[in-house]
Amino acid sequence: MPIATRTLLGVAIASALHSPMTLAQDDATAAADPNGTVEVIEVRGIVSSLKRAMADKKEGLAVSDGIAAEDLGKFPDLNVAESLQRITGVSIDRSGGEGQQVTVRGFGPQFNTVLVNGRQIASDDEGRAFNFDVLAADQITGANIYKSGLASLQSGGIGSTINISTARPFDYDGLQLVGSVKGVYESLSEETSPQASFLASNTFADDKLGLLLAVSHQERQVQINRIQTAGWRPGVTLSNRNDGVIADNVYFPRNWDQTVDQQDRTRTNASLVAQYAPSDEVTITLDGFVSKFEIDSQVTDLASWFEPDRVGSATVNPDTGTATQFTQEIDLHQGSGNPASDFVNSTRNKRDVTNEGYGLNVDWQINDALRAKFDVSHSTAENDIAGEGNFFVVGAINSYEFDGTGSIPTVLHGDLGNGQLPDISRNSLHYVDSGNPRASEDEITEYKADFTYLSDSEVFRKADFGILHSEREKYSYQFFASQCAFCGYGTQAPADELNIRPFTANNYFDGLIDTWYTYDGDAYLDFLAAEGFPVTPTLQPNHYTINEEVTSLYAQFEFGYDIGDMPLTMNVGARYEETDVDVSAIQAFVQDIVPTTDLTLFANQFAPEQSIAGTTSYTNLLPSINVKLELQDDMILRFSRYDSLTRPTMSQMSPATTFGEPRRQNLQASGGNPALQPFEAENWDLSFEWYYSDDSVFSFAVFNKEVENFIVTLSGDESYSMTARSAADGYRCTADACAPGVVLDPSNPDLDVVASTEELNGESEVYNVSRPQNGETATVNGYEIALTHVWENGFGVTANATVVNSDAQISGDTSQSFALEGLGDSQNLIMFYERDAFQTRVAFNNREAFLFALDNGFNGEPTTTQTYGQWDVSASYDINENLTVFVEGINVTEEELTQVGRFADQIYSVEDNGSRYAVGLRGTF
Repeated sequence: MPIATRTLLGVAIASALHSPMTLAQDDATAAADPNGTVEVIEVRGIVSSLKRAMADKKEGLAVSDGIAAEDLGKFPDLNVAESLQRITGVSIDRSGGEGQQVTVRGFGPQFNTVLVNGRQIASDDEGRAFNFDVLAADQITGANIYKSGLASLQSGGIGSTINISTARPFDYDGLQLVGSVKGVYESLSEETSPQASFLASNTFADDKLGLLLAVSHQERQVQINRIQTAGWRPGVTLSNRNDGVIADNVYFPRNWDQTVDQQDRTRTNASLVAQYAPSDEVTITLDGFVSKFEIDSQVTDLASWFEPDRVGSATVNPDTGTATQFTQEIDLHQGSGNPASDFVNSTRNKRDVTNEGYGLNVDWQINDALRAKFDVSHSTAENDIAGEGNFFVVGAINSYEFDGTGSIPTVLHGDLGNGQLPDISRNSLHYVDSGNPRASEDEITEYKADFTYLSDSEVFRKADFGILHSEREKYSYQFFASQCAFCGYGTQAPADELNIRPFTANNYFDGLIDTWYTYDGDAYLDFLAAEGFPVTPTLQPNHYTINEEVTSLYAQFEFGYDIGDMPLTMNVGARYEETDVDVSAIQAFVQDIVPTTDLTLFANQFAPEQSIAGTTSYTNLLPSINVKLELQDDMILRFSRYDSLTRPTMSQMSPATTFGEPRRQNLQASGGNPALQPFEAENWDLSFEWYYSDDSVFSFAVFNKEVENFIVTLSGDESYSMTARSAADGYRCTADACAPGVVLDPSNPDLDVVASTEELNGESEVYNVSRPQNGETATVNGYEIALTHVWENGFGVTANATVVNSDAQISGDTSQSFALEGLGDSQNLIMFYERDAFQTRVAFNNREAFLFALDNGFNGEPTTTQTYGQWDVSASYDINENLTVFVEGINVTEEELTQVGRFADQIYSVEDNGSRYAVGLRGTF
């Protein structure tokens, strides 16, 4: 049986050391000789790795980039996404300073299909995006990013198809033991955490049987510093009870939070693979994996809630209408209540994700001309956070002043600052909820059969054909409860029972308040329960299930002939797909909005639950052609023309409407659309490659994508009848607190709050509801340029850049309803040195400003992520043939990530993840 003889040390280093590559196609498309032998180039070190990558690039037909790191633990990055970002056209979104999701050529995570060993696996994301942070890079042997279409590739990726490969025992010769240990230091938390990985692989019975076990464990004690607002509200009138209106048509922030998120992150991955070759013609592979990723989050927050009817003074930018400075003062409100310095305690950022999967693959060389592969796989993903994620508020009535004129906004709270705190007795109880984050379960089952026929014709070389049937079920649900019995800051917080105490944010933003109060959330819950107000999350009437079945047939044919003395290779094919979707949900609609003791916060009352359902079906034919022309031995020209699609995200197809907690002048809801059709794109790529030496290459590529049926999420007003109210009562809300004569505002006992608050009276209420819909079109085009050069003295450089343009970019038009999110240019610069046993690398990754969200989910305003560049460094020294010591530094200049609203003076958030450093030892035996 064929066994590829390669050493674990002799494999390509991570993508940070690669230029953008067009790698050889996968097994379904790559040429193989009748005996199925695999030509393996044994490589050691950076330069040898580059040579191997360039050899793959020259031989490949489809446009794709790749990374390889079969030496377990040799990736310089924490996870796969962070390695992929080094590749031309690839950008990432981060969570806690580590890569989580991937954007390719301006198309965000939902537009990129992620496969593991050719199989789509379940994801804890509510949509279709794959969260790479559940996988440690240690167990990944490589990844290919297919940018052009092939009929043999699974559909779904207008941006790309990413196939991650893991280790197989037949990849190695005999017994292999690999392990690594390292300690990771976080600059903000000032904590050091352990990470370790281990792989054991062996073959038995004359190499007919192979077993491989890989395990890795990573821990991080993370601190994330963040300042943020829920959004900037347009068209707001600023006033107070003494002076009346002081400004109108103003952009005004909803709130301002200064948060410290202290997280314990634990990631454990394990995989087991068994391979059996009963004959030279048949290889059977049985594999399984499990990934456990937990985030225990504790957010401590100094929060400010802004109301436009209690503004003492304000400065407004006349060019943008943004309130850049203003005050919130006690006893100036006109119905919203007094301002308070809120001390928030939250665990909403918790994650508890388990991914599991297993599969059976049979590779059968039927005869010299025909090869078959049969594959069955099943995977699940669960984010088990139902009923978890608490949110607590204790506050002290206080005036404060917002100042957005500096490099970062500041809020000055009366009696806070310079380490000083208001008297602990001023703290009052306010609001509590539990279970706000949604939980999810995802399940995918796939059945595949792929065939390759090799022809003995000089022109027609081979045919690939096959069938795929996949079944997917996504279930999303929420357990939630809130308690507002003490809302309004009218009850003193019991300092001893809640263990109220000072909190100091270490290594916080310069110039901001860094000391405020915190307390024990569990003690808060116990106190409420003892007072007769328990917080018990229950299943909410907004859960839904999406069932999707896809059946695909494909065929593709490869031809080759010479144009003069220039060899030409062409692949022509098509993929036919049928998609059937069934959706169901449990829904309860709002029938009343009633007051709480907080004048700005109300409560929904729901009508009885009801079942709703929907179905949709569609078919697609996706043709493709890939052409490769060898202009001369060291120059290649490629052209690809193909159709592609991306299906609506699972959450977009939910028929349920989720109603947010109602607030004064802010009724929010969101829902899906089960009738959504897929995005459809017509694409072409043209690329040129010049291999001007055996270890250097220059490449240039242009691409164009015409996308139809773009799905956009828009906010609009929807009216809901308040069926619990009656004309006899003047359509007042129906709770006891709604009765005439009940005093809701102790500071103004003569005010009829219900009559003067539009959300608490009326036959119907208007919610701002965000929903997805089809209909828009967009053109995306751009170019990629890359250079890899190696000098004889051991120094080398890789530089690449991607420029992306579109006719669907955001403009200054406030009525704009469509723009492409995630679209932005990116650049990479990697400088390295390799000589004998020593290697070092300095890498810079830059992603220019891009539209993060056209609709921020709060009030329909856009959010833009500003330019972010990050420097990483690494070095290693081979002590001997078996042991290597290494050091790593991530984000060594401690760059911060900033988002803004419609205008640059509307800071949306600033996030500081600090830097992290690692020292470790890797061994191979």
